[in-house]
Amino acid sequence: MKANVKKRKSNNGVFFTLPVIVSGVILFLILASALLAKVIAPYDPEATDYSASLTRAFSAGHLLGTDKIGRDLFSRLLCGAQTSIFNAILIVAFEVIVGVPIGMVCGYFGGRLDDLVMRVWDVVCAIPSLLLAFVLVAAFGKGTYSGVIALGIVYTPLTAKLARSLIMTEKSAVYVEACKSLGYSHARIMFVHILPNIVTTMIAQFTLDIGSAITAMATLSYLGLGVQAPKADWGTLLKDGMSMLYLNPVLLIAPALAIMITAIAVNVFSDGIQAYIDPGQRKMPTFKKYRKKLLKSETLKSAEGAA
Repeated sequence: MKANVKKRKSNNGVFFTLPVIVSGVILFLILASALLAKVIAPYDPEATDYSASLTRAFSAGHLLGTDKIGRDLFSRLLCGAQTSIFNAILIVAFEVIVGVPIGMVCGYFGGRLDDLVMRVWDVVCAIPSLLLAFVLVAAFGKGTYSGVIALGIVYTPLTAKLARSLIMTEKSAVYVEACKSLGYSHARIMFVHILPNIVTTMIAQFTLDIGSAITAMATLSYLGLGVQAPKADWGTLLKDGMSMLYLNPVLLIAPALAIMITAIAVNVFSDGIQAYIDPGQRKMPTFKKYRKKLLKSETLKSAEGAA
């Protein structure tokens, strides 16, 4: 019995599992490459050299080759990582700054304001996210920051709903009643006392949203609605690579792999955070173990009944 207790305790609070470590290392390398892009990049990402047009990968002086106007793909991939990650962080910052306060106010006070805002969010969430982003970009005009604002608006309702659900659970806690009895203002209760208790749960969602935002912004750029030439992000590199697929496939494969690896690493890392925060998700039993446990409990009940 003691051995089982010790084993159970050893599984609790474990964050640095193998998937989290691997995904964390990958994300660290990607972030470091993005931050040091100007230092690591061997060429100016916008410099053209028509004499080196469509150079193959692993050629002398060009690790991943060049595009149709001689721009170094490796340099553009690094600077594109910087742009893509920075834009994704801006999108998540927008949804946090706008969505969290709205959700907290609605959940804390409730009433007609809550009903009105939630019905508006329901309508917004009913529209496919990328379709809504296309409509908003059409209204704001093409460009990097138009895409960032459009996607920020798209992500805000879900963030507001998450904050609302969390604060509705917390506002009935004893410490909130104590704060009210001491005469603290509603703003102080919400943002000084309740927010620190719910922010850990929201961190996993915000981490996941960064990966989603990278993919969504790349989609807008691929369609010509986000980052505009000659600036590069992974979406514009995909767009350029698609037209050169048969002449130089690396131009398409490299940014596609960058997006895929980053999105998977972010998802795995976010799952690790969520599993660490929520003990119930740390280790789900297999069906075989669950069936064995169920049969064992039924046998014990039968034995007790016979006794």
